[in-house]
Amino acid sequence: MTKPDLASHPRVCLAFDPLELHYDFGANHPLQADRMRALLDLLETCQLWHQGDPWQHLPIRPASLDELRLIHTDDYVAAVQRLGAAAPQLATLPLQQRQELEQQAFRYGFGDGDTPIMPEMHEVSAMIAGGTLVALCAVLGLPEGGQFASPAERPVHVFHPGGGLHHAWANRASGFCVYNDAAVAIAHVLRASEAKVLYIDFDAHHGDGVQRAFYDEPRVLTVSLHETGRYLFPGTGDVLELGNGLGRGYSVNVPLEPFTQDDSYIEVIENLLPPLALSFAPDVIISNHGCDTHAWDPLTHLALSMRALRAQVRLVHELAHRYCGGRWVAVGGGGYDPYRVVPRAWALVWAEMSGQPLPSQLPTSWIERWRPAWEAMRERERETWEVMGKPLQESGFPTTFDDQPEQFPPVPRLQEITRANRHTASLVRHLAVPPAVRPAFPPLRQRSPLAGLFDLLHLRGADTPSRSQTFQTARGPVLMRDFCPPSLVERLRPSPGLCSFTRLPEREHRLLLEIARRADCALALAHTPGGEIVGEVTLAPGDAWWEGLEQVYEVAIEVSRDWRGLGIARNLLAFALDLEAREDLIFFAVGLSWHWDTEGTGLSIYRYREMLIKLFGSQGFKEYPTNEPNIAMDPANVLLVRVGSRADQRIVSQFFSRVLSSPQLPRF
Repeated sequence: MTKPDLASHPRVCLAFDPLELHYDFGANHPLQADRMRALLDLLETCQLWHQGDPWQHLPIRPASLDELRLIHTDDYVAAVQRLGAAAPQLATLPLQQRQELEQQAFRYGFGDGDTPIMPEMHEVSAMIAGGTLVALCAVLGLPEGGQFASPAERPVHVFHPGGGLHHAWANRASGFCVYNDAAVAIAHVLRASEAKVLYIDFDAHHGDGVQRAFYDEPRVLTVSLHETGRYLFPGTGDVLELGNGLGRGYSVNVPLEPFTQDDSYIEVIENLLPPLALSFAPDVIISNHGCDTHAWDPLTHLALSMRALRAQVRLVHELAHRYCGGRWVAVGGGGYDPYRVVPRAWALVWAEMSGQPLPSQLPTSWIERWRPAWEAMRERERETWEVMGKPLQESGFPTTFDDQPEQFPPVPRLQEITRANRHTASLVRHLAVPPAVRPAFPPLRQRSPLAGLFDLLHLRGADTPSRSQTFQTARGPVLMRDFCPPSLVERLRPSPGLCSFTRLPEREHRLLLEIARRADCALALAHTPGGEIVGEVTLAPGDAWWEGLEQVYEVAIEVSRDWRGLGIARNLLAFALDLEAREDLIFFAVGLSWHWDTEGTGLSIYRYREMLIKLFGSQGFKEYPTNEPNIAMDPANVLLVRVGSRADQRIVSQFFSRVLSSPQLPRF
């Protein structure tokens, strides 16, 4: 194959080794190696990928023992080696030796039927772990990713369909997973570089193993969108699983209701993933595209079609190019309809990555090769569907890449499911997205265009009234302006130190532009005479947590690290709130400790808290106790409120009723 023009078509590779096809727990196990064979056959039949083409293929190698031990314990790796070597002759071993091996298998998670031992278990699993490690290193330009003739020949995207074994723990196999390939790869990147990694898990099962591996690591943001653990393995993935220590706020979980369909799912991912990516500012994205979320999967209760799976892949692709220079690795993950769903779903991933259009029809020759295997498996599936409480699908073998809408009628309780998912997404947004970022991404609810003061002030668009004021600092004059229109923001540039929430000034600039374009927000900026933005205050309607409460506005503030200690925060906050109508409104600020720039200020968590209370106290804000779950989960968190003297007492009463009797967070 001729190399494409790298300027317009960066290199995209599929990582695969034939040894990965040996990851096989037996003919009656839900995880079938045939899913990989059917996928590769489909890609080659459609001429989307050719295994013999070195330009499209990324060679991989097994993870070394040293690399595996970045995540897995020495004794566990040794047990995997011993059990895998003994598997072929286990039945013929002396009774005592067989019992010892069986006891060891149970001790390390191989004795429950989910993850039975298999021949070459270490070698095959190490190859899968090495594949994801090589892929991640390749897109980051690390030596373990391989040698390339020039930086331009380094792949920007890599798809490793054999990866995604996200349940394995440090010392235990779990959920069909032996070695946790994504965790091993990420751990190596953390050791070898300063990169920040965004891990997005779309598998129907919670990505517990990856979350557990990085639960206290602020350089890894794990985001798992999964079916609620109330009904599904592994039973974890609560929205309150936020991380520990320095990693607090870097574990995000979005438990979805059983029988969630496309529209609700797409709404959730489109409203959560962009602000999370913006605020975390990753260097690379690794995404798990487990397609057991599909309605035809026998092991889960989600009810998606290919439309939702296509939407998730497109969104990750867009985020990769928007926030991390395109650096993106996708892995396969779960998927237990090996013939009808997995090949089509993962072909979507590869086609999106490589920029190739998919044909509308599945190749007839491919259907003829794989439909008999599906028909032979169908009777074995019947019992599984009954155990899962799902009606056996009678849809037949697909003939198109996309699903037909008539095969996916609305499920019962559709509106209730949608409302529950919106509520969960709102809670996650409130927990995980910093207040300074939220205004750039409007919440799921719809507001009246005349809902509050700032809507009225913005009715004239660019002609909205805007005040200005100058004050002197030790570094010279600073100009403050409020109700900044997009035209003004476009002319200014952020200070390099204005990056606590977005990491890079250019991303901060895009964030401010999005806020300025919102008709229901007020953006006040402090900038130098030369046009450098050194501080910002945003006044935005309370997000979906405060549904139904009008004239309630959240205040967020940030000052450039390079301009702190000059009185900018106090002056800008006073200026932004110096409104004739402020006595008619309720302002609040939520301080969540995991969003605070303690590193940049050099303050401890509690000194930072005192600073916030003093700063907002200068404008009449008072600290209020609350059982609002986001604030109550950490004693350092704080709720600061300013109630206007003319505020409607009915709204005031509703506000404090909400503060003191917050709705319960859904578990899982």
